Amino acid sequence: MKRPIPNLFLFVLLGFLTQSPVVKGETLHNLLKTEERELWGSLFEGRLVSFEIFENSIPSKEGAVVLVHGMSGSIHNFSSLLFSTSELTQYSLFYFAYDDMHRSLRLSAQDLAEELRKLNDSQITLIAHSMGGVVARAALDILAKDTSSSVLPRIHLIAVYTPWHGGYEKSCRKKGSSWDRVVEFFLPAAVVDMRACSQFLNETQGSQWPEQFSMTLFFAEKGAQAWDYSEEPLKELPQKILEYIEKGEPVRGSLTELHFWQALRRSSRYPQFEMHLRGLLSVSELSLAKVREDLKFYFPRLPGNHTTVLEPHLRRPRDFPRVLQQLLY
Repeated sequence: MKRPIPNLFLFVLLGFLTQSPVVKGETLHNLLKTEERELWGSLFEGRLVSFEIFENSIPSKEGAVVLVHGMSGSIHNFSSLLFSTSELTQYSLFYFAYDDMHRSLRLSAQDLAEELRKLNDSQITLIAHSMGGVVARAALDILAKDTSSSVLPRIHLIAVYTPWHGGYEKSCRKKGSSWDRVVEFFLPAAVVDMRACSQFLNETQGSQWPEQFSMTLFFAEKGAQAWDYSEEPLKELPQKILEYIEKGEPVRGSLTELHFWQALRRSSRYPQFEMHLRGLLSVSELSLAKVREDLKFYFPRLPGNHTTVLEPHLRRPRDFPRVLQQLLY
């Protein structure tokens, strides 16, 4: 039975009349997916929603935590995480409500960047699930490009099970053809932007971030929605990384491989990863097995699949809620 959501209409109406970017909603985690649409802006733009896990909880630490769901996602993707990670109650909490299908990822990233600018916090943690990681990374690209680094807050993006590689590359074989343009016309805008050959994905590679921006990547042990370095079609990437370290040869390959490789290199843990591999090379201990071992250490695969990777896995020594406790500012 659906719980009533008192004053939600009043909150939305007030936000519309005042053009406020924040809609208060203490019962946000009770919303249905269809009801989340009421939280979007008047022109369907994404907006931050302030909420509390427990009624009348008062943040005790400086900083904000912002949740960003993926394609066809909702606040419910984070429900188990919110109620199993007590440290989250110590921060100001926000949820990015946006149209994850029919609004382009470029516009959603612009919406998120604009909302982050309005937060009066010196430290922000973005917890992004699935495609939300792509949106959040693009938002940081926009902030880094359009805002002076001296006024930017410290932002840490924690991306979980994000398909950095984009969609199936086979769908790009006729990219640019009349038939392909017809197909894209009927596809949801977010799906078009997630294609491996999309202009959006190609424009989000290699942007420079200020030193106060950082990104940590996590993957899931199961599931096929997002691939990692142990799965097809990325299984050849460890060998190419080995050749890059040993011979200095640039990593080449498919768009899928290059997109994923660029995401690894943007991670704040990548410099340590490469430094350790070069250290092994200097003492003649570098091997393909060592590359794979280091990938698992610096870019971990956590228990669960696309749906459950954010949840507690009590029988495992390391799951995302426990990792998050260590990463929060």
